[in-house]
Amino acid sequence: MLDEFSEAGLEFKVADGIAWIRLNRPHLRNAVHKSLRNALIAAIAEVRDDPSIRAAVVTGTGRAFCSGADLGEADHIEIRPERRRGAQANIAREDGRRYGWWRLIRDVWENEKPFVAAVNGAAYGFGCNFALACDLVIAAESASFCEVFVTRGLPVEAGGAYLLARSLSPVRAKEIALLGEPVSGRQAEQWGLANRCVPDDQLLSAAADFAHRLAAGPTIGLGHVKGQINDAYDSSFDQACKNEVTLLGLGIGEDAQEARRAFEERRAPMFRGR
Repeated sequence: MLDEFSEAGLEFKVADGIAWIRLNRPHLRNAVHKSLRNALIAAIAEVRDDPSIRAAVVTGTGRAFCSGADLGEADHIEIRPERRRGAQANIAREDGRRYGWWRLIRDVWENEKPFVAAVNGAAYGFGCNFALACDLVIAAESASFCEVFVTRGLPVEAGGAYLLARSLSPVRAKEIALLGEPVSGRQAEQWGLANRCVPDDQLLSAAADFAHRLAAGPTIGLGHVKGQINDAYDSSFDQACKNEVTLLGLGIGEDAQEARRAFEERRAPMFRGR
């Protein structure tokens, strides 16, 4: 599998319970073609399914995080003027081609393991949304975020409008989406797109610090909390409370029992991700 990842332009390694996922097409600013997209989907599934992996970091090689889809292989939906009345049906028939992008974003968003984006440079189009789908975002000072779609006459794709609306106020989200202008790493931190903006040479250490803290936590509990926050935007207060009851009804895992013992014994808990 690692050889297939490498051929697709993806580096994947696991160390100390953390999966490091690195886009490795620096000559194309880490633009994502079909093979790399499929490799990313497989890597994200590996994070989900491997119990030894308790957190993940996503970053890029070179001066870009991800410049978006590789336009040389982009899955375009072409709607001829005479077919515009049936545009919705036409687009629905194209789901087989487009679904891969949506699936990739969704698989990060819904993954029970926490993801940290270490944005080392340009995060444009799909690359911007890939970063925003992660749970924590660390931006280098040289980073830039851009929803470039409108400059090509397109709506925001790959879940971008959904993710922007959950990270920012409506006016900020619209500013980014309507103007299609880049937002710097420092500005992203100020606006709430990024948790931190750090000097370039401190990016990976800052991301590793977050990842190690997450990997040392109660993995199942973190997954529940992640789901609660994500679902809260689409739920009423009453529904959110019902979801809490449902999660509690699933039973208390070993980590929760360890936390209680540690509290009673006045020591730090040792979570095992179970």
